[in-house]
Amino acid sequence: MELKKITTPKEVEIVRSFFYKTFIIKESEYDLSHVSDAVTGKHNFQRLEYYLGYENGKVIGITGVYADNVDECWLGWFGIRPEYRRKGYATEMLNLQLQMMKNYGYKICRLYTYTTINKEAIPMYLKNGFIIDSEHDDHMLILAKAFDKTTTIKKWEGLPLGFV
Repeated sequence: MELKKITTPKEVEIVRSFFYKTFIIKESEYDLSHVSDAVTGKHNFQRLEYYLGYENGKVIGITGVYADNVDECWLGWFGIRPEYRRKGYATEMLNLQLQMMKNYGYKICRLYTYTTINKEAIPMYLKNGFIIDSEHDDHMLILAKAFDKTTTIKKWEGLPLGFV
């Protein structure tokens, strides 16, 4: 597995070609502007990057990182195309992304997900060292992972960065 940073409008279109099949979201409800914003730099985050996950030259997933401070980051739009699930690719892609975040100097990674539409991924996150940080309305969970044993995870009190 290889991660390649999305840097061109053509790569944004690659994302568009499989995004709505990977995530249970109607195209009319989500316009992928966050991926375009990462490419153009038109955003207010300290860091906003998305990556395509490739296996044998074929795009099989998407992952990203966004952050507003130097210590904590968020995993953004992590997903594997349905036909590649349950084959170890998600864990491999997650570990590559987490190592990148750690190399950037972040101490904690957080993510949010939903128990209703993404319940299959939650055990994979837990198996890879995430803990359930908090639960919110609408079945949303915040999970967190510290990159070293000396970092204490403080409970997240707000909504995820960029969450509206």
